[in-house]
Amino acid sequence: MIVGAGGAPNGGAGVVATASTGGVAPAIGGVPSVGGNSNAGGPAPGAAGVGLGGMPAVAAGGTSGVAAGGVATGSAGAAAGAGGATHVRDHCVDGYDPDPSDASLSTDGPSDYVESGQTDTVVQPPVLAWMQAHVWESAHFEWHSIRRCTAGTSQSKINICSHTELIPANQECLSDGDGLEFLAMHRHMLQSLKQLWPKHQEQFTGFAKFPQSASDVPAEWRDAWSSFSSQELANAKIADEIDKPENLAKFASEGAFGRWLQCQAPSYSGLHGALHFKWVRTQNTTHGLGNQLTNIDNYMFWKLHGWIDNVWEKYRVAKGLAPDDQALKDQLASQCYQMDKLASLIDPKQVQGPDNTALPQESGVFHTQVRPMFENMTTKCSGCHGTEGPEAGMTLGGHVSSADIYKNLVNVQATTGGEFVRVKPGDPEHSWLYLKAAGMAASAGCTATSCKTDAMPPTGSAKPTTAELQALYDWIKSGAPAPTSP
Repeated sequence: MIVGAGGAPNGGAGVVATASTGGVAPAIGGVPSVGGNSNAGGPAPGAAGVGLGGMPAVAAGGTSGVAAGGVATGSAGAAAGAGGATHVRDHCVDGYDPDPSDASLSTDGPSDYVESGQTDTVVQPPVLAWMQAHVWESAHFEWHSIRRCTAGTSQSKINICSHTELIPANQECLSDGDGLEFLAMHRHMLQSLKQLWPKHQEQFTGFAKFPQSASDVPAEWRDAWSSFSSQELANAKIADEIDKPENLAKFASEGAFGRWLQCQAPSYSGLHGALHFKWVRTQNTTHGLGNQLTNIDNYMFWKLHGWIDNVWEKYRVAKGLAPDDQALKDQLASQCYQMDKLASLIDPKQVQGPDNTALPQESGVFHTQVRPMFENMTTKCSGCHGTEGPEAGMTLGGHVSSADIYKNLVNVQATTGGEFVRVKPGDPEHSWLYLKAAGMAASAGCTATSCKTDAMPPTGSAKPTTAELQALYDWIKSGAPAPTSP
């Protein structure tokens, strides 16, 4: 049985590490100091076409940004925008259309899987087939693995920790931010499956309350029922009754509540791990809850995570948080894009655009170190500089090759930079892209009437980190080499 650190599957506790911290860093190689986390929550490549509020970026005339770089399957239809332009479906924002099997699937509830004489419960075959085709099993495993990098406990199968630009600042159980991402990630998965199988949502509907007796679980599990500990039941009562003022007061934020639900006792509730371990079959592990590589196949996985999602929603309602508030939408989209990016690393065929044509495989400093800065959910550059109607005619992300982005940057006149070019090889101090990102454009000496010297991105919180600026600076200083393709 594969278990997480501390013995807990999928994000157990006991992990000790130091995450990147905020503050002002000294200037390095001529790059000005920038406060904030060095990974700022982790980039979410694939987030192209997401505007500053997390919704598709819409340019004048109704042209919608395209959010590619992730899996663009399930609903690739297009609709005309207000100005007659095409809106390309982005499943991270617009959701999925129903899977064709939803109309023909006649069975709900668990599907029995027998191995070594033991019966386990899995989701229905069309659901299992869809998750395998979209490498959700491995992507979910790597989502947890990348949150164990700083602790050195990652069990990644693709050396995910070598992708340093993707490592989230919020590492497993080390911050309330991780607690919120844990909740949002699993809600994204639950909502996606409910969209794909709207007539068969029972499979993805959680326990109505924390299971107290054998009658609360499917028939296949009743003969193996054993009671939870008194402490687990006491914690479960807090969660089920989270809307009571005395329980609500225990958690300053939904992230704090998520951390308490996810992580191990005694510091936290241990409920996530307790629910996972309760339904582990010792001789039937192919789709088992203890097998981190495939545990999303298990019917009980969705029952327990559905329950966690239910109590999270009860917390949100008690706090007066709307189910469609923008902060939640942004968080769900961010986790969706990260899941898509992980899927694309596992299986490059998953990187498809609206026309189902795969982007070329590319490498080089620009592709691996510079481009991610434009597409992450912190800077959100590609939200306004996507493939459709990009601001200033400059595309920085989306369903586009790095080579195409590159040729529109190097030695290309800056639209709002007067005499400056976007990227001047070897000279970052006279490269408008760097000056705008570093907040140095106002003092660069641009004198033309077209000069717009405000920093980019325009919002105060959406700023590149010191490490990102350093990567951009170093790339330009080294001559701005082009991305390469095998």
